[in-house]
Amino acid sequence: MNYYNFKMKLVFMNVVAIFFAIIILYINSLFGYGEAFSNLEPVSLIYMILWMGLHELLHGVGFMALGEAHLKDIYIGAYIEKGIFYCMCKNKISKKNILLALLFPLFLIGIITYIIGIIINNNLLIFLSIVNIIGAIGDILMFIDIVRMPKDIYYLDLDDATGLTILSKSNLTKKKYLSFYLSTSGKYNDSMRGTNTKHITITKTSYAFIIFLIILYIFSLLD
Repeated sequence: MNYYNFKMKLVFMNVVAIFFAIIILYINSLFGYGEAFSNLEPVSLIYMILWMGLHELLHGVGFMALGEAHLKDIYIGAYIEKGIFYCMCKNKISKKNILLALLFPLFLIGIITYIIGIIINNNLLIFLSIVNIIGAIGDILMFIDIVRMPKDIYYLDLDDATGLTILSKSNLTKKKYLSFYLSTSGKYNDSMRGTNTKHITITKTSYAFIIFLIILYIFSLLD
């Protein structure tokens, strides 16, 4: 079986996310829910970071949902200074499994919670749901790309939070994709699996940013 290491097209994915963010916010305002993004407080940003963390945890649940991966195979992390939250699976999983994992957070804490937020008229829940939908644009693009791949593929993460590995007997070197590009390829063996032993990685900058927001929120309560 061959391996294909892909790198994310982060700039392109961010541009697409911004484009769809404008559309989503415009449609949201047309239906009278524009106030969900007005008068935001530091606590809203804290909730947003926690919500994006939950997004990654749900990717992990999606990885394990079909029993092809286990908790020991899941690695999560936050690099707020790079705008990256990630969840990696160090065990190879099927095409069906990765497609499920990609869209699991979008539906659960994006679309479903958005509908609930509208029903109960909760602006914070609407705000968090929209943020999650926008943040899932990359997942949607990856979903489109992986759907187009052969049925025999397996998905695998190594140690690169901005990349992914696909295992397949088919030749994927000549295919073009929306969300990632081919970096390296060759014959796969299990010794290539990632060596990262930390299941949770949160950078010092990420901790500092969260503490800063908490301090801002405390001062806002004192005003």
